[in-house]
Amino acid sequence: MSENGKYINETTKEYIMALLEKSEEAYLMSLEIINKPTIKYRTEGFCFFICNAWELLLKAFIIRRENNINAINFKNNPNQTLGLLECIEKVLTSTTDYTKANLFIIREIRNKSTHNILPDYDFKLASVFQRCVSNFNNFFNKHFSEYMFNKQISAFVALSNLPNEKNSALSLNPVSLFQLKAIEEKISENNNEDLITQTIKLVVTKKTNEADIQYSLSDKADDKAHILHIPKDVNISHPYSASQAVAKIQETLIISLGINHGFNMNTFTNICNDKKIRENQHYYYAMDYGKGKVKKYSEKLLEYIVYIYSQDGETRARYRKKM
Repeated sequence: MSENGKYINETTKEYIMALLEKSEEAYLMSLEIINKPTIKYRTEGFCFFICNAWELLLKAFIIRRENNINAINFKNNPNQTLGLLECIEKVLTSTTDYTKANLFIIREIRNKSTHNILPDYDFKLASVFQRCVSNFNNFFNKHFSEYMFNKQISAFVALSNLPNEKNSALSLNPVSLFQLKAIEEKISENNNEDLITQTIKLVVTKKTNEADIQYSLSDKADDKAHILHIPKDVNISHPYSASQAVAKIQETLIISLGINHGFNMNTFTNICNDKKIRENQHYYYAMDYGKGKVKKYSEKLLEYIVYIYSQDGETRARYRKKM
């Protein structure tokens, strides 16, 4: 293990490895808590553990970069190590870093829930949490690729429950409600770059025993449901160019397969050709633009390709070759 070609002694290596192991444990605890719908302390628990995971990870990074165990200590108090905020400022130095902006939001939620109480709010913060988890994975795999991190764990935040309107206020005092509003405003002002959206899909099945809800269709105005034909905005249903689609797929594959996933534009083209993607308007849409066409791809296609590519090594090898 080295940083910029510097030799790192065994004691420092062991310390860095211990920090990484504890960081991974805290990270797994954050996922364990946020994905258990029976726990009513999910927002607070997730933020506590993911902040701890980030702090330990950044400390490992600082020590390896400086090649000095004491690099994470305060100079005027060597018995005290840097906190999360100090670690963030030492590593994520850009003022426009979206990872840094996301971490500041998570840290603020942690601080507010430490000193007060928050309502069951994880359903609304799920996209912020998912971005934080993805950023953590990306940073860990990029800077510590030699560490066999997170190979068997699905790094996703499950949106498994809906808000309970009766408990949403939770008898909060005006100060707490004001703080909660401030968090919402901070999330919205970052141009959604600190968010990862989640989509809930309904799948139609004829097997009533597998269905969560049942519905019926009718042409009569007074009956329960109708089929509505509404014009679709292609820019919403198919928002990605080919290069944007490849970038999004690569970001997801880093989480599940690591940085050596091998997916590129050629792989994307091979899968599209093999699966006749351009014949399916759910996946692909071509718009006339001047004398040519603008080719756009849907979120549904990205999920489909990630599923295909993640199946097994033979499938990945086949699509990496020219079809």
